[in-house]
Amino acid sequence: MGKLEKPKVKEPKILIIGVGNRMRADDAVGPMAIDRLQEAGNLPSNWLLIDSGEVPENALGLVDKEKPDRVLLIDACDWDAPAGDVRFFSADELLKLPIRMLSTHGVPLSFWVKMTLVDYPNLNIELLGIQAGDLTFNKPLTPGVAAALDRIEGLVREHLLSDGATGS
Repeated sequence: MGKLEKPKVKEPKILIIGVGNRMRADDAVGPMAIDRLQEAGNLPSNWLLIDSGEVPENALGLVDKEKPDRVLLIDACDWDAPAGDVRFFSADELLKLPIRMLSTHGVPLSFWVKMTLVDYPNLNIELLGIQAGDLTFNKPLTPGVAAALDRIEGLVREHLLSDGATGS
């Protein structure tokens, strides 16, 4: 008698988007987080990493093309916490905040979330926000944000993998 094989379960496709301007101190943390994740290697095969620069709406085409099950935005934010504090925000939380709360960009992330959810109302969108301390041009990350960046791979893995996005 043959062994019964478990049916393969489709792993959720996860799009991880780093947002920010590499020339503006702490605003660089989103793109730098993508760099760190890529350098770490050994990431689940169902994770797609994108550096959108300071224009997250450029990633809308990728949502159309890749049809992810989940999107994690990584960005420097401002919610009046100490520089380097890290917090995960759900799409619902982002949509309830005042339009200029959190964002360090011309187009707030809440607008990107609204635009994306129009076409993909069931898409799970989250933000990994890192509290910015300085957004001055041609300056390095502040110590608190640099320390958060050093923890980013572990934070992303723990958050995504604890929700069952195991990857292979």
